[in-house]
Amino acid sequence: MISNRTWQGDWIGRESTEWKGPIKDLLKKIPTFTREEFCIGKGVNKYKDLIVREPLSDTTMDLGYVEATTEEQIPIDAVSNNFTGRSFRNRKQGYKLVQHHKVIKDVLEELDKHTSHSDQVIAEFLKATLRISIYGARMHIDFFVPHYKREIYTLKITCQNSVDKSLALTINLSLHSEAVAQELPFDGFHHVHTQELDDHDIRYFISNALERFLHGTWNTDSVDKDSIGDIIDDILTEKDKTKIRDKLNKEKDNRVNLLRFREILASLIDEGSSIFREQKLVTFAKLTSKLNQLADETEHVR
Repeated sequence: MISNRTWQGDWIGRESTEWKGPIKDLLKKIPTFTREEFCIGKGVNKYKDLIVREPLSDTTMDLGYVEATTEEQIPIDAVSNNFTGRSFRNRKQGYKLVQHHKVIKDVLEELDKHTSHSDQVIAEFLKATLRISIYGARMHIDFFVPHYKREIYTLKITCQNSVDKSLALTINLSLHSEAVAQELPFDGFHHVHTQELDDHDIRYFISNALERFLHGTWNTDSVDKDSIGDIIDDILTEKDKTKIRDKLNKEKDNRVNLLRFREILASLIDEGSSIFREQKLVTFAKLTSKLNQLADETEHVR
């Protein structure tokens, strides 16, 4: 199967293109980036680096908006280079460049590592949907993993990244059921592009999430209703807090089943305009991570 262009338009204010096809084909459409001095001639800004898109390897491919001047380097953005080496509010300053290729590669390699040999599907052949902005600075990819099933659910993975600081690195795992046309948030990873983002963070998250999916008790875990209230107060907007609290108040028990709460979150994702969907996915990456921590702490106490 060859990848096909399925959409062109604006994505959060950037011209963008979307394709569907095997991941191995879609990866060829994703450029790489380098850091260089931010300078004009001999004049160098010591506090900044320049993020540069490298020439694409195959300039004959149909790349949509990304095909502009593919044989040249293209400046993307100026970023902090951590010249002072200081921390602010306990956060390491400076920008961390994370290649789109690395995000996808780390996820696929962990998938293969956690799959039994008899069921193994070569990850790079999984069918995916890729959206990428002009010059490739923003990337969004999602795909199903057919051999990862629990009950009526199939695992779906969504990755989002940018090299121009417009989007934080976000990975969402959700449980998709065609039978009920629903996706339940399962686990999430969200990190801004600071020096705090270590090279192994993505793989560590995916490894733990897959172990939870394969061997965990996500369908029976329950947590205290008040504890969920504390989490949503820290993360959700006032409007979404009200919606969630109204639905939680209708639950009879003081303890809430996490599968049931994921159903509530899923209904919130589907509400409203689709232009806010990606923003909500980022929110739910934070929420599901906190919920899983809470479930683990509750189990440990028991």
